[in-house]
Amino acid sequence: MNVQYPMGGLRGARTISVVRDDQEVITPPSEEGLMAAKIPARAEAVAKARHQLGKLLQNSGLSECADTAVLAAQELMVNAMVHGCGSKPALQFFVRATREGGRLRVEVEDPSIEQPHPRPAASDEEGGRGLHLVDALVARWGTDSATTGSGKTVWFELDLATEEGAS
Repeated sequence: MNVQYPMGGLRGARTISVVRDDQEVITPPSEEGLMAAKIPARAEAVAKARHQLGKLLQNSGLSECADTAVLAAQELMVNAMVHGCGSKPALQFFVRATREGGRLRVEVEDPSIEQPHPRPAASDEEGGRGLHLVDALVARWGTDSATTGSGKTVWFELDLATEEGAS
C-alpha cells in the first residue's frame, strides 16, 4: 500500500523510494509528491527495505551516497522497529526518501511519541551507538511530529554532489 503525504517545505520533491507491503517494488521518481513505504516491524522487512533503498539509490544515479544513506536509514529503521513499535510484528512504520535539489532526505516514522536520544554506551553493550553513527554520517538529522497521527518522524539529510544539486 502506498500512502501520499503532502510535506511543507519540500515542494517539488521527487520520490525515490517505494516499497509496497514488504514487496520488492521500484518506482521511477515522481514529480507529484512524496511517497511512503509501509514496513512491518520485522527484521526481515527492515532488511528488504534497506536492500530496496540501496538499489533505488544506485538506479537513480545517487551511488556516491547510497552506502551512507542505507547505513543511516537502517539504524533509524531498526530503532523504529525495536523502540517505536516495541518489536511487535503487527505494528508498522513508514519510510520515505526524497531528493530535492542538492539533498537526499530519508524519514522514518513510527507510532511511539518517545523521542530518540543518543546515549553513552559501555564498551560491552550491544546497542546504544546507532544515533551516534547517524550523527557522524549525515549532514543533518532530527525529529518531527508524525504526519499520520500520533508518533514521531526521525529524519536525516545528506548533501549531494554539486552536479546532483543542479538537477
